[in-house]
Amino acid sequence: MNSDLIPVGIVGAGPVGMALAARLASFGIPSVLFERDPELRKQGSKACLIQGDVLEVLDKFGCAETIGAEGVTWTTARTYVRGKEIRAAEYTRRIGYGPFVNISQFRIEQLLLEKVEADPLTEVRWAHEITGVEQDGDTVTVVADTPDGPRDYRCQYVVACDGVRSPMRKLTGVEWTGYSHQDRFLITDLKVKLPLAKERHFHYDPPFNPGRQLVMHPQPNDIWRIDWQLAPETDIEAERADGRFDRRVRAVIGDVDYEIDWLSTYRFHQRVVEKFRIGRIFFAGDSAHSLPPYGSRGMNSGIQDADNLAWKLALVMQDKAGDALLDTYHDERYAAARENLAVTEATIKFMVPPNLARRLARKALLFLSQPFQGARDKVNSGRMAEPHTYVDSPVVESAGRHPLMGAFAPDARIDAPGAGRVRELYGAGFTGLYFAPDRDAARAFAERALADTRGLTANLIVVLREGELAVPAAGSAADMPEGVTVLRDRDSVLRGAYRADEGTCLIVRPDGHLGALADAGRPETFGAALARCAVAAAPAAAPAAAPRVPATV
Repeated sequence: MNSDLIPVGIVGAGPVGMALAARLASFGIPSVLFERDPELRKQGSKACLIQGDVLEVLDKFGCAETIGAEGVTWTTARTYVRGKEIRAAEYTRRIGYGPFVNISQFRIEQLLLEKVEADPLTEVRWAHEITGVEQDGDTVTVVADTPDGPRDYRCQYVVACDGVRSPMRKLTGVEWTGYSHQDRFLITDLKVKLPLAKERHFHYDPPFNPGRQLVMHPQPNDIWRIDWQLAPETDIEAERADGRFDRRVRAVIGDVDYEIDWLSTYRFHQRVVEKFRIGRIFFAGDSAHSLPPYGSRGMNSGIQDADNLAWKLALVMQDKAGDALLDTYHDERYAAARENLAVTEATIKFMVPPNLARRLARKALLFLSQPFQGARDKVNSGRMAEPHTYVDSPVVESAGRHPLMGAFAPDARIDAPGAGRVRELYGAGFTGLYFAPDRDAARAFAERALADTRGLTANLIVVLREGELAVPAAGSAADMPEGVTVLRDRDSVLRGAYRADEGTCLIVRPDGHLGALADAGRPETFGAALARCAVAAAPAAAPAAAPRVPATV
């Protein structure tokens, strides 16, 4: 990258920063990652789970399949009280990825780095620690300590993906609201063969950690991650020295051979920044929000931050949307962070009761959970994460117009060239999903709808009922305008998944969320619906001295 002005500077080459760089590149936007470490650092099973819905983001640039194949996919979460199982939550195995895949953050970072290093639009500058930042109306200048001494870099935009201790947050004076929990937790990755189902195992008050919690997660290659809640006075290094740590481990796994692959203690946080955007600087991942591990929200929500921001930056940098679109990044992802914080706060208050009354109430509930189903259902072992629905977003239509507005688009099997699932057809730009009453109506709608897309890249998927007409092979659009994909809706599977009546036309955003409805009776409203997802129909003026960027979104 030879330009003196970097289009997007990304501080932090963790999973969020690299996912953002790869997603921007998929839209034709160059970026540079600044990483203070000299290389990737292995940190065991840190962020040990990725949601299937988040793998859909990585699928857009070719990283999901390997993760899905190498990771441990599970569908059952078991909860125990004093060693006895009280509940087994079942999650539906889906047609794509997941629902949940256990794999280390380090392995995800390795795969993302391969993608980033192979792409000519992305670059990683290692051993670059950001020590200063200034911005004006047109650019952001970051100062980096590098192996060759201090250096300034001018960027059109900067995204801070530099973690929970974010220097960028301190340099910009962004307020970090919330609190840090005082209890400590221990993560231990053990290489061991256990006669346990490869599922999530959550223990309350087990005999091997009395009065506290313990969670076990299977990882690839016979690694089991065990999380202990620790007593405040626990000294793990002293335990390792005098043999108590070995007894701690064997109380859980029994008298079997094991190796310690990784070990760490941590305190968790409940924090969020007040603003995800400060001028031309954005915050994503742990620099924007820090969450306890319950439900696996940290890395997953960070990658969703990156996906949300990438398409909006691309539209603005390609002069297809106004600057106001970038404000909606805060609107949407701050709301997602607040939802995650509310869920984890309820879990924390149950797991670590803040006062005597709550401690007594929890003790009674755990006692009653074994004989009574009603009590079992109230035992909170952490609700698993799922994509946020943008119900109050300024660029999402009211849920009153359609029950799935703002939600992550459902998946369904299809028969189309190069795609076996409908989600595989989303992501390159906007997509219209039109449930046509017949082929003539589909053709008429497509011709008029695609005549004006307000300068936005948009594809149209026409969904026809099976057997209504002599439909060409799935995916064929021989008698349709360019940019149209035709799908048969066998057994009305797609109509059911999308709760669609005849004539419904839904707009799917590049991040896979449903954003708007076009009026099927007035195909010319298709362009207006697209524009509502991008704030304004008219292109904005390019920022001063901005580099020209390929128009691919």
